[in-house]
Order: sequence, then structure tokens, then C-alpha cells
Amino acid sequence: MQLTVDNLSALRALRVFRREGRMLPAERHDLQEPDPSPQQRWTARVIPARRLGLSSAPGTDAPIEVAVPSAEKRLRGAIFSCTVRSTSIPRCSFVSLGDGLSIPCPELLFYELAGTMSQESLALVGYELCGTYVRDPSDPRRGEVVYGAPPVTSVEQIRSYLAAFRDRPQAMLARLALRRVADNAWSPMEAIVALMIRLPVADSGYELGEVVLNVRHSATPELVALGGRGSRVPDIEVVGTHVGFNYDSHLHLDLESIALAAATGSAEAQIAAVRRKHHDDIKRNRELAAMGRVVLSVTSADLFAPGGLDSVMLQAAMTIDELDGGQALANAHAAITPAQREHRQRLIWSLLPWDEGVRFARELAAEQPWYFT
Repeated sequence: MQLTVDNLSALRALRVFRREGRMLPAERHDLQEPDPSPQQRWTARVIPARRLGLSSAPGTDAPIEVAVPSAEKRLRGAIFSCTVRSTSIPRCSFVSLGDGLSIPCPELLFYELAGTMSQESLALVGYELCGTYVRDPSDPRRGEVVYGAPPVTSVEQIRSYLAAFRDRPQAMLARLALRRVADNAWSPMEAIVALMIRLPVADSGYELGEVVLNVRHSATPELVALGGRGSRVPDIEVVGTHVGFNYDSHLHLDLESIALAAATGSAEAQIAAVRRKHHDDIKRNRELAAMGRVVLSVTSADLFAPGGLDSVMLQAAMTIDELDGGQALANAHAAITPAQREHRQRLIWSLLPWDEGVRFARELAAEQPWYFT
């Protein structure tokens, strides 16, 4: 079999591949003709459903997106949605996932998705492709996330690839989203916070500046000799400032383990573990301060509560203004007008891992149809 899936089908296949801990091959090839061999024709049974993130064989309600090199090679059947890719893309823009299944290279995939996704969703896909986590192929919003996967591309690689498309409208949309992406995100929630920091005020962001993610900072020998960590890694830092952020999820201090242990016996071990983690958080912030870094914590409650992230970002902007100057505070003030706050909160809710996020995403899409033409 030889099959090249495209667009969202390719994104699902790439997520399945990455979740298995596999390295994406460096070799690229041109788009190949589809071939069902050793079968005589294409049927649902030929399709590797599991590798495409499907729980069952594909059906007509959700056809598989396939790329073919010419109109004559289109696959017949209601389970396929075919796109002809001929000379409209750079040579060697596809990559094999093994056993006859190929996808667009991550850089081409980012370009393709610019015609399907909102700017914010596309940017978050960029964080994922350039980061070390992988969303669930079947349920990217609420499904289990896999951490520690190697990145499959970088911001610079995508930027360089997009240059080949010059001023095509879709390439311009892809470049615009890429401006909000940074390499080396370690989690989806961290990526959402970084995106909101980067987004311009006009696009419901805070516009505090460019960010770098998960950069390791070494402690001085005398601090290490006194029991400090050899290094610390803030989740997010605003470039050109002394301010950063750490995202602390509701699992950061595992209070649920205490309740569960208390219900079945003694919770002393769990309480001790939470205390150690809490104490390490305090030490982390002190040690980063000694390195000249003021790191503010962001929690899931800050993201879900109306205006919660506004408060954190205003505090960050005030700190930047005190230590570094610049435009951050002016931008933050512009970002927290009543109209901006209402729209921004709906945007944040649309990106978060909960069922209501789908409703908010649809509402925003209806208000911005030019993103989906």
C-alpha cells in the first residue's frame, strides 16, 4: 500500500506516530501515487485506521483527506476527499511514516492548516509541532497528552519553508500565525499562556513581547553549595525583560492524592510529598530571583476565571515597567478595556480543555468568517 493523507487526516496520523515515541525521518520525498497493493482496489479495509487516529474503519460521514499528484489519480469512493498537489508546492515536501503511509512534511502541514484553522488554533498547532508534547489524535481538546516527544520542526524551519510560497494568501495567514509561535513548549497549557502573551492587543492578546520557552538557567556555585538546585527552568520568559511565568496545573500540588489516601488509610506520605513540592516551588522562585528573574505563577483557575489572566498579565506588565521599561504596561492597559476583556475571555475559553470550549470556538468562528474561507 502507498497512501498520502493530507490536512487534518495528516495531523492525526502525525500525532499517532509521535505518541509512539518515534523520530520523524529526516528524508523527504515527492508526492507518490496512491497504490492499494497487494489489494486490487481501495476499500475501507485497506485503510490503516489505527495509524490515522480512527477507532474504526473510515466512513462517508468523515472522509479521509488524501493528496494525489494528478486528477487522474484521484481515489474513487465516498470515504475519500482528494486534493491534487502537483507543481504548487516545493519539491520533496512529504515524509514517510512507514509501511506505505506518508504525510506532508510538518512545514507543509502548517501551511495547509492555515486554510482550515483559526489563527489561534494554527498557532497552537505550531507550538505542538515545535514542542515536546503531543495531543490526542481522536480528542485533541480533552484527550490525554503525551509529554517528552522530540519536536518535528522549528519556527525557523517553517519560516524558511513558507518563503517558497511568496505572497499567496494562505502563506500570509501561515506567517501571521507563526509570529506568535515559539520553540520548545512542554505542554498545551503553557502554549496557551505563551500565545496570549504574544498576541497583539488588536487580536485580544496582551502584547507583552516575544517569548522564549523552557530555557535553563544555571545557579552560582555558592548557591549550589548551600543546597540550591544546579539550574532552574522557567516555563516562559518575555524576551528583553527580567519577567517570566510558570504554569502550575491543578495537578501541580497533588491534593487529590491526599484525599484518596485519607479515605483508605493514612495520608502522611502524600501530605509530605505535597509539602516538599510546595517548598521546592518557594525555593524555585527565590533561586530564579537570585538569577535576576521574576517569575509569576499562572494557574488553571487564572485561565478559567473571568478576568483571571488579565490580572496576572497586568501584574507582569507592571513588573516589566518597573524593571525594564518599554511598552508592556501601555499594551496591558489597552488590553483590559471592558470590550477587550469580554472578547479575550471567550477566546481563552475557546482554547481550553473543556467541553464548553467547542461552543466558544464556534461563536468566535462565526464572528470571523474571513479566517475560514
